[in-house]
Amino acid sequence: MHSTAQPKYCKARPVPYTLSPKIEDERTILVAEGSIEPVQFSEWATPIVPIVNSNGEVRICGDYKATVNQASRLDNCPISKTDDLLAAIRGGEKYSKLDMSQAYQQLLLDDESKKYLVINTQKGLFAYNRLPHCVSSAPGIFQRVMENLLQGIPFTMMRVDDVLVSGKMMRNIWQIWKPH
Repeated sequence: MHSTAQPKYCKARPVPYTLSPKIEDERTILVAEGSIEPVQFSEWATPIVPIVNSNGEVRICGDYKATVNQASRLDNCPISKTDDLLAAIRGGEKYSKLDMSQAYQQLLLDDESKKYLVINTQKGLFAYNRLPHCVSSAPGIFQRVMENLLQGIPFTMMRVDDVLVSGKMMRNIWQIWKPH
């Protein structure tokens, strides 16, 4: 966050009545799993934007372009290009892509960051405990963390929320294991 950033508090926006029960259900799930927690006061607050997924479920997103995205420093970790991905898994015989569910929310926020990532809903203020995907720095932060975790693992590459893996089939188990 820039040292000169001024707190910005936005009121909750009205949501369509038809989405209210689904938004409430999603908020209840996020609280139960510890992704968000209610707070009484915050200098920073951003309104929510409900996103309806193809399966009809609602995802709650903070409209951070109105608040912290304007004031934060962008993490410029480069996202891997297709050519880099193909080079990293070259020589493999079998390939797979692991799509991480709610990938960014696997990362816990420190207490200092939580105060900036507060959403304002019809039911009050909620602070994120985990990295929300609507923050402009989230892709770079997540990419950097995952690259560090996967560093040194052959035939493995990370791109946004996908882990690409490959490997070679062992032709003869006796090459690696011999009974004593």
